[in-house]
Amino acid sequence: MSAANDQQFVGTTLGVLGALVALTIFIIIIANLVGGSDEGIHEAEIPRIEARVQPLAMVATDESQLASADEEEEAVELSASEINEQYCAACHSNGTLGAPVVGDEEDWGQRLDEKGMEMLVSHAINGFNQMPARGGNPDLSDEDIEKTVSYMLEESGQ
Repeated sequence: MSAANDQQFVGTTLGVLGALVALTIFIIIIANLVGGSDEGIHEAEIPRIEARVQPLAMVATDESQLASADEEEEAVELSASEINEQYCAACHSNGTLGAPVVGDEEDWGQRLDEKGMEMLVSHAINGFNQMPARGGNPDLSDEDIEKTVSYMLEESGQ
C-alpha cells in the first residue's frame, strides 16, 4: 500500500507543479501584452517621469554638492501684495474668524492704536488666536511678514 500512496503523492505533486508553471507562463504572457516595453515612451515624457521619481532629500557628501544644492533652492522673492493674495487674503478679505478685513480703516486703525505695529507683526509671525504663524507658510521670513503687514495697513488707510 505504501508504494501506491507514494505514487499518488508524486502524481499529485507533479500535477500541482505543472499547473503552477502553466499559470506562471500565462501571467508572464499577459504581463508582456499589457505592459509592453519602454520603447513606447516619448522623448518629451522622460523629463516629467524623471521629475516624479526624484528623491525627497539628498545627503551632500562634499562641498561641490552643497554648492549645487544652494543654487537649486534659490527662493523666489514675493511682493507684499503677492504674499497677501496667496496666504493672507483667505481670511483677511472677508473677516473669517474675526480677522480684520483689508480696507477696513476703522478696524485696522483700532488694532494699530491698541497693539502697535510691533505687536501686529509679532502676531503675524508667531500666530494669534486662529491665525497660523507666518500665514501658514513657514518659508516666509520676518521681513516678508513685516512688509506684508505694512502693505495691509496701507491698503486699509493706515
